Amino acid sequence: MVGPRPIPHWLGVLLGQKFFDPCILHESAKKNEKNIFCLNCCITICPHCLPLHRHHRRLQIRRYVYQDVIRLSDAQKLINCSLVQPYTTNSAKVIFLNERPMSRPFRGSGNLCVKCDRSLQDPFLFCSLSCKVHPIFTLPNFDVLTMPLLLFLSLFSTVNLMSFFRNMHAG
Repeated sequence: MVGPRPIPHWLGVLLGQKFFDPCILHESAKKNEKNIFCLNCCITICPHCLPLHRHHRRLQIRRYVYQDVIRLSDAQKLINCSLVQPYTTNSAKVIFLNERPMSRPFRGSGNLCVKCDRSLQDPFLFCSLSCKVHPIFTLPNFDVLTMPLLLFLSLFSTVNLMSFFRNMHAG
C-alpha cells in the first residue's frame, strides 16, 4: 500500500529539541549556547563543538520573537517548506520550527493554520514546520489520495485549500 512517507528521523529529533541551553561540555566558555543541530548525529551543539562536527551537515537555529526558527534557504535544501509561512528577520526569511503558543484568540476572518488555527497570510497553510509534518491524515473525512492532488492544484490554480481543510476539519 502506498501512503504518506514518514518524516526523516533527523526532522523528528530536531522538532523535539530544546535549543539555547548552555553546553555542558563547554560550560566555562563564553557563547556556549546550543544553537546548532547536527543532522548526522541528531544532537544540539554549541559553536565550540563545531570542530568535532566539521564534516557533518548542520543547521543553525535562530531566535525570532522568543521562538526557534531556521533560515528558509537552509531548510529548503533539506525538506519541502512550501505552504509554511515565512517571516523576515535581519533581512533573512525564516520559518518557525514549532507551533507557537496563542497569546490571544484571533478575531476576524482569514487564513488559519490547518493544525493550530494561528492566523496566516494567503496562500500559506501552516505556521511552522511541525504543523506541516504533523499527520494531517488524522483529520476526519480525509482521503489519502486527495492530499497530493490538492497540494498540486494549489501550486497552479486559485483553489481555496483553506476552505477545503476547514470544511473537512469541521465535518
